[in-house]
Amino acid sequence: MKTTQLFTALAALLLASAAAHAAGPLFLDGNPANLKPLRWDTSKGPIKVYTDVGAFSRKDDGSIFLNEAQANKITAFSLKQWSSVATSTWRAETDPVKFTPFTAVPSIGVDVKDGASAALVYGKYNEGGFYVIYDVDGRVLEEFFGVPKDQVLGIAMPEIAEDLDGDGYPETIVKATAVMNGWMVSHETPPPGQRNLPPADVGGSRYAGIFTHEFGHAINLSHSQTNGQLAYMSMPDYGRDLYPGVAGCVAPVHHWLRGPVASHIDPKYIETMFPFIDPSSVAKGRSAGYEMSTVDRPDDIAAISNLYPTDDYLSKTGSIAGSLLLKDGKTGYSGINIIARNVKDPLGDAISVMSGDQTQGQLGPDGRFRINNLKAGESYVIYIEEINAGGYPTRPTMLMSQAEYWNEGESNDPSSDTPCKTNAIQAEAGVTKTANLVFNGRTEGVQYTFLTGGYVTSLSDDARRGGGTLGQGIPFLWDADAGPSLTPEALNLGGSAMSSMTGDGRKMMVEANFDGEVQYDPEGNPYLLKQMALWNTDTNKVVPMGALSNRCDEWGSGTTSYGWGMSRDGRSAVGYSTYEKPDGSCGTFDPSSQSLSVVPYLWTADKGGRALRLDGLNLDWMPWIRAAGVSANAEVVVGQGNGSNAYAWFKEGAPIDLTALTGAYTADLVSADGQRVPLATERSVLMWNPYLGTDAKAMRDISSPKYCTDFPLQTWDGNDYCKTEGAAWVEANFGVPPQQLNAISDDGRVIVARVGSFFTSLAGFMWVDELGWMNLNDFFRKQGVVEAAKYGMENPIALNGPGTAIAGGLTGVSMTWLVDMKKVYVCEGGSSNTLVGFPQEAVAKVKAGARLGRCETR
Repeated sequence: MKTTQLFTALAALLLASAAAHAAGPLFLDGNPANLKPLRWDTSKGPIKVYTDVGAFSRKDDGSIFLNEAQANKITAFSLKQWSSVATSTWRAETDPVKFTPFTAVPSIGVDVKDGASAALVYGKYNEGGFYVIYDVDGRVLEEFFGVPKDQVLGIAMPEIAEDLDGDGYPETIVKATAVMNGWMVSHETPPPGQRNLPPADVGGSRYAGIFTHEFGHAINLSHSQTNGQLAYMSMPDYGRDLYPGVAGCVAPVHHWLRGPVASHIDPKYIETMFPFIDPSSVAKGRSAGYEMSTVDRPDDIAAISNLYPTDDYLSKTGSIAGSLLLKDGKTGYSGINIIARNVKDPLGDAISVMSGDQTQGQLGPDGRFRINNLKAGESYVIYIEEINAGGYPTRPTMLMSQAEYWNEGESNDPSSDTPCKTNAIQAEAGVTKTANLVFNGRTEGVQYTFLTGGYVTSLSDDARRGGGTLGQGIPFLWDADAGPSLTPEALNLGGSAMSSMTGDGRKMMVEANFDGEVQYDPEGNPYLLKQMALWNTDTNKVVPMGALSNRCDEWGSGTTSYGWGMSRDGRSAVGYSTYEKPDGSCGTFDPSSQSLSVVPYLWTADKGGRALRLDGLNLDWMPWIRAAGVSANAEVVVGQGNGSNAYAWFKEGAPIDLTALTGAYTADLVSADGQRVPLATERSVLMWNPYLGTDAKAMRDISSPKYCTDFPLQTWDGNDYCKTEGAAWVEANFGVPPQQLNAISDDGRVIVARVGSFFTSLAGFMWVDELGWMNLNDFFRKQGVVEAAKYGMENPIALNGPGTAIAGGLTGVSMTWLVDMKKVYVCEGGSSNTLVGFPQEAVAKVKAGARLGRCETR
């Protein structure tokens, strides 16, 4: 008989994130031919229960709060909640007198109070059944599971399963465990004069919610998100309203303790399997901790009944089943929460599931869902929403469209299938109604598509390939047909700053080692020196781009040269390189000598690599200067030093101090012909043509986005000064928003940028010659791109050569979206939506009187 131990994997899962997910099964048996949830065998009577002999204590002085008898009483109460569901066959012992103490189990025999004694319980069959550890001071959590005792209330799991049906995949749970963190028990007695604190939880009724929740996991239930997000996460004082339906279609419902009293949710509506709990707070005699200790919500009843149904469960209740599909109407999409709410009682009668929760991604994308336990004769609406936080058996995904209700005319057309349009479905006993949900999104015009995790930092001209990095500089390749892939392990490549790609998508700038030179870090660990290189993605051939030194690396990083920019034909590239001083020592930043650690570096296919000139520059306190952008003919190179100084080199001549000349604080981009160099200054963005010199006639002011006018000012203190003080005051006090110019089209007529700062607000912008600057989220809205409504793009990173595609995402979020703009809408005559080519045809249409965007948008 095959046996599987589950606790190691589950512990990691539970501790990865305390987040919500619809109450499907926690574990599946892993049989790809017929995935099934793990289940207890309920045909042999109540499951035997074993309990610890410890006691919960006070956090401060160690005095007893809950003795063994009190803790057993709560265990019995919580097990009775799950054992009393009329439509479920799952039963456990609920009489504390019948619980077996650990000291009576020969293979345990002691009070479990630390990591060593916990090892007598975990990983061993013992006598099977359900084992409950009372972790008095949190030592079991810290010593055995390695988690902080002040962050986890409890951990429970099916621990051992056996293969009883003979298919080779263990499916029957024979042992489960739970560890309850006594250190976190809320038991404080309010001091005199401070009646705002809750009374001591003398009987543990508030803490019982944690017991009942964790025991649900031992039954093999995952988390749920039905009403809990409203009770714990809907806080208008933090600018977050959540809704028992689609936002804009129903009124918000707020935290049970915070926000307008009239919109507080009653804590009785919180489902037991919601992953957050407040076992300490009490308001008007009500406790969320206590309310979550009872199994009386339709969602929790459905969860356990789906796993352990009575013979008449499905025949007496109604069901709704279907699939959540992408806008193509065919491809399933996993990881989205789907909720059914009774029209007459939307909070009291609500059940959630997650798309794909019966396969959990083990068989690929799966949009299927099934909602059971609906009351016969009652009418329900169903809608989609995101899970609020991450890390579950079924990986929660981003809602790559609008949240919306299901309706009988369900389609991808946002014009007719509007978010609030809904039809109620009447539940019938023993009948499964069908309701497929399709993401809204137009199939023509601007396409906004999720690509992959990681940062795609460069695109091929046809936007069907991209290069980027994962984590700490791990390069990867994205292909429209093959998806994302890491570089070959045997090549041992590293990623360059922007992982620049050639226009044909066949070559990418990376970091590589060629001569096997070994260095040693301060701990004596060996590492190989790497330099910038060109990787052919088709042949896996790697061509070195050289460095000024083959033995000096940058501050012990193993880098001798590092690439920042490359021409689309791959024949010129720039970055920085370490170097050797005349005395043979490596160049380092030394305040006494004001020497540089790295210098700007240019490589061309015909001449190889060389340093760019630095003569005439004031290098005081300048630790580094790098080259960041280069024209196709390598005649124009731009770069920066120390993050605040902008420089240029024309035909490899003496450096041009662009900061002194124009006030520019960054220069990273160059058009293919070198005649357009955008410069961000504190006043505006200038377009410089190096071939016209450096005087005023070579500079064109192309303006820049403004606070209040183009995007809001959201300061750290929560004040909206645009509303309270006005745009003129904001500009006088905050100036022009900082510009991070990220990419330029080959002809220099399209630029994408991240604008703003972490201390005010951030927004993604696109500049189009003759059209000016436009907020990308506003551009998406006017183009009718509903998929971008929630996330948009505040950090556009890459642009293809023709300027018809953008790759980017959100600052600090390792995910990338692709925006295909080959065709965009213009509104002609105020009523005709016309698809035209971008950017040239769109510019011509706008100049002729059309408006960029669909007619129905403003």
